[in-house]
Amino acid sequence: MRPSPPGRHVRELNVTWDITGRAARPPREGGARRAESRRRTLRWLGPIALLSASLVANAGTSTTTFTVSATVVATCQISAAALNFGPYTPGSGATLHVNTTISVQCTTGTTAPTLALNAGSSGGTMANRLMAGPSGTKLQYNLYTSNSYATVFGDGTGGSSTVPVTIGGNSFLTPVQVTVYGQLLDSAANQGAATPGTYADTVTATLTY
Repeated sequence: MRPSPPGRHVRELNVTWDITGRAARPPREGGARRAESRRRTLRWLGPIALLSASLVANAGTSTTTFTVSATVVATCQISAAALNFGPYTPGSGATLHVNTTISVQCTTGTTAPTLALNAGSSGGTMANRLMAGPSGTKLQYNLYTSNSYATVFGDGTGGSSTVPVTIGGNSFLTPVQVTVYGQLLDSAANQGAATPGTYADTVTATLTY
């Protein structure tokens, strides 16, 4: 190293040359740390990879079966709309005819359910149903299975007949409709008993299945 001229500072640089004649770069300290970090990572990853391969190689399956079941309960339900004769004028000679429907819903496959009607709640009979009105007065009427008004719709007693119901398809989606035909005659009995006011009766429908 040569002495520095007076008033000047000289910084030495030691340069190593490789065989190509180019100056070799001194090793970087950061690069060495990264290399060591990679080596440590590989040392950890090696056992983990072996463990994972072992788990995959040892994987297995096991199967079983189980039964799913349900029991369909045979059931039916019915509903009915009111039957309203409307205004009755005694002595007019007009017979009132009105009908209503009973909706029947049953589980598919229900065999020949039968629909019956009772005599009502006002003291009537199958042959002569009654509607109760003011002061205990009553009007005679009846219910029939068809618009020929030949067969009384009842419970099978007193000359009446029940109605068989045919269940086809999904009756819960499309209910089976059974028509009830009502008739109120302008008879002498009704003309003599008819006090002005409202008359009513309650009939019970029963489906047997």
